[in-house]
Amino acid sequence: MNASQKNRCPRCQAAIPADSSESLCPACLLSGVLNASGPQTATLTAAPEGSLPARETPDFPCSFGGYRLLGLLGRGGMGTVYEAVHLATGRRLALKTLGRQLDSPEMRQRFLREGRLAARVSHPNSLYVFGSEEVEGLPVITMEIAAGGTLKDSLKQRGPLPVGDAVDAILDVIAGLESALAAGVLHRDIKPSNCFVDPDGSVKVGDFGLSVSTLAKTDTFVTAHGKIMGTPAYASPEQLRGDVLDVRADIYSVGATLFTLLTNRAPFEGDNAVQVVANAVNQKPASLASLRDDVPSGLERAVARCLAKQPEGRFAGYAALRDTLLPFSSREPEAASLLTRAAAGWIDYLLALLPPYVAMMFLVGGNELLVAPLVERSLYSARYYLLLFGVGITYFAIFEGIWGAGLGKWLRGLRVIRPDGRRPGIARSLIRAAIPIACVEGVRMPLSMAFISTAEWTGLQTALYVITAVACGWIPALLTLRARPGNRFATVWDLMSGTRVVLRPKDTLRPALGPVTSPATPHDTAPLLGPYHVVHELVPGEWGVGLDPVLQRAVWLQRATSTSSSPDRQAISRPGRPRWLQRVECDGETWDAFEAPAGTSFSDLVNDGKRLPWSTLRHWLHDLASELWAGSGDRTLPVESSFDHVWITAEGRALLLDRPWPGVASPAVRTPVTDLAGQQRFLGSIAGCVESTEVPLHARPVLRNVAEGRFEKLSFLTGTLRGLVERPATVGRGLRAASLFMLPGYVWVAFFVGRFHDKPWTDDPWSAVIGSALVVLAAIALMDLAGVCFRGSVSQAIFRLAVVDDAGGLATRGRLLLRWAIAWLPLLVPASIGALLAGRFDGGVVMGAAAWLAVWLAAVVVAALGAHRGPHDRMAGTWVVRC
Repeated sequence: MNASQKNRCPRCQAAIPADSSESLCPACLLSGVLNASGPQTATLTAAPEGSLPARETPDFPCSFGGYRLLGLLGRGGMGTVYEAVHLATGRRLALKTLGRQLDSPEMRQRFLREGRLAARVSHPNSLYVFGSEEVEGLPVITMEIAAGGTLKDSLKQRGPLPVGDAVDAILDVIAGLESALAAGVLHRDIKPSNCFVDPDGSVKVGDFGLSVSTLAKTDTFVTAHGKIMGTPAYASPEQLRGDVLDVRADIYSVGATLFTLLTNRAPFEGDNAVQVVANAVNQKPASLASLRDDVPSGLERAVARCLAKQPEGRFAGYAALRDTLLPFSSREPEAASLLTRAAAGWIDYLLALLPPYVAMMFLVGGNELLVAPLVERSLYSARYYLLLFGVGITYFAIFEGIWGAGLGKWLRGLRVIRPDGRRPGIARSLIRAAIPIACVEGVRMPLSMAFISTAEWTGLQTALYVITAVACGWIPALLTLRARPGNRFATVWDLMSGTRVVLRPKDTLRPALGPVTSPATPHDTAPLLGPYHVVHELVPGEWGVGLDPVLQRAVWLQRATSTSSSPDRQAISRPGRPRWLQRVECDGETWDAFEAPAGTSFSDLVNDGKRLPWSTLRHWLHDLASELWAGSGDRTLPVESSFDHVWITAEGRALLLDRPWPGVASPAVRTPVTDLAGQQRFLGSIAGCVESTEVPLHARPVLRNVAEGRFEKLSFLTGTLRGLVERPATVGRGLRAASLFMLPGYVWVAFFVGRFHDKPWTDDPWSAVIGSALVVLAAIALMDLAGVCFRGSVSQAIFRLAVVDDAGGLATRGRLLLRWAIAWLPLLVPASIGALLAGRFDGGVVMGAAAWLAVWLAAVVVAALGAHRGPHDRMAGTWVVRC
């Protein structure tokens, strides 16, 4: 090679700056030899000095050590990936080899580092790494194979994906990346070619070649050399600049990948890699609406937010991004029930009409707003009245038409959509709001005019006005009588406006036990069992904990049995069982190596009679039911199961073990699980560990039927438990505060404005405020007392709450009466005494009443903060749960 050749790029023959130490020109370093005529999708890597051309592709099938290579899956910057079969076990897998031209101590370090990072992640949406070894002098990594190809392949075959399919794929990618982040891994190279499609259609994240650890400060191999790595069309601007990265860099790449799935083009393109980088750093991507007309505006905004140039402009984490994308997935949204809609509608109508009503009462007075339309009966006299409802209808038109939900529906987890899933728009929302209001006012106004004809109202006329207003308020309820599950609870205004109200999809995150722990470091004299260092013997000669010295991953080493060594057991890749890794022969004995996820035994969590919250246990019940159902199909279930057979991972997932965990003080009772009855008994014993006072009412029949073995098929039980996982489980502080304050607040405002808007009450404001508050609270107390007969109050019915006793059943009327007395008598008794003394000690009584009311309200605030159990609940022995 002459001097001129040394100063030229071996790939594009461009000149290399004389002071450069690289073997490639700047463009090839940035592009990774991108194809300038197509989308920029290759990974940026820098080949070492003197790299040799890649060896010829062998003739398939061929032998390679203990593997048989079936075909080529792909090539990357680090090496080649083959479809292979492990001859000893028959397992199909992907085998990644370090290219011979890259074989050097430095590149071996980086190659094995990729395997260590990927081995930290065990999730259904991430390709699983089985192990690492050296074959024919080359390091190899064996991993799970996704037979469906990559998302890049899907784009080649199908073109731009349907909106629902594209979002579904990205939701899977998010789940895999979130698991990786929890394990301390930042991917840094998300793109369609690194997202693999499983035969069942799910998508798995793979290729952790450019990943970095967020945990270990010593893992700096990639960044220590100051090289920019990634794929220009999918890498964030800060990654292209070589800045410090966090999760928002991967969120950028996720948005870019979604952009490509929807358009079949990268967000940024150019004639060469340098232009691509310049566009990615400085230009805005084309809008999705300009490339595709069926992309919902909300999805377009979400993608644009992911692609913000500055990290601060993007989603802060995967949870927020997931919740934003879920409404656009292909999953059919669940129709909202009438009770849920009624509660949300009541809140929305309150917010829409109460503020303008208060404002107009003080600005124009009650006569102009309420009396004049009934007496004068002209359009001009009704101008303020029409303005009031105009403002209310505008509230719905804006909030539901543009954002899909007013505050009430947002609080209750609802949204209004068209049949195609899009937001209704202002015109449809106007129709939706106008129909029920017109039905109410169209009846109420003529009735009121029939009773009232003069401006001077008698007591009887006032009573008739109030009765008419209350009675006509139930007219919308009559219009919902034909709404039922069969027509997805469609009301008259739903049908006439072409809209429907559905539950807002929101992913339910399972509570984690704690951070993922690193495996223990073996001492120098630790014995070897095959390739593994034995760190700890749980049962001598039967079960031990080992460490993979290459992947730095803990494994369980168990003496092989006929069950554990069966091909069906070895092939299990479900999230409900530990993965089988390999068979180890040592000193004439056969051992099975299984993954050993960090976590704890279920027995340890429930020892000494400890109870578990429903919000956590419901996930584990579903995990175990799913595994029992799947294991029954392939006959890989253990003969018996118990608490000791359940392992809870640090990420909060329940695994069914083949053998009982040996590290418990006393063995748990075992239940045969080879038939449906035994499986239900086992799940019933798990469900029996729940804290009964936290179980929502809707879950209690399910748990009772499990305990009594009433499910005809395990698939029915699994699907039912899945529904429980997706429903709200706890009483939040916001919901509790709304149930305590909203109805009294609404009644007080309406009463106060109606009573004092046109009177000189400002000379004694405290008397007006305190007096009206006490009157309203007394009325609410009487309503709650009447609700004791029905074992629930109006507020609880609106917000779908119930009161249970210490056994978890609905509280008795006697206990509810005690609870009412504890809550209300401390306010009502002093207030009644103060009312009797008001004429004699006017000023002092008012100040005393104000002070006592403040103390009582403080107790109500404490009850709201307690959410699940306020002070009066503790004294009465009750708890508040969801219906």
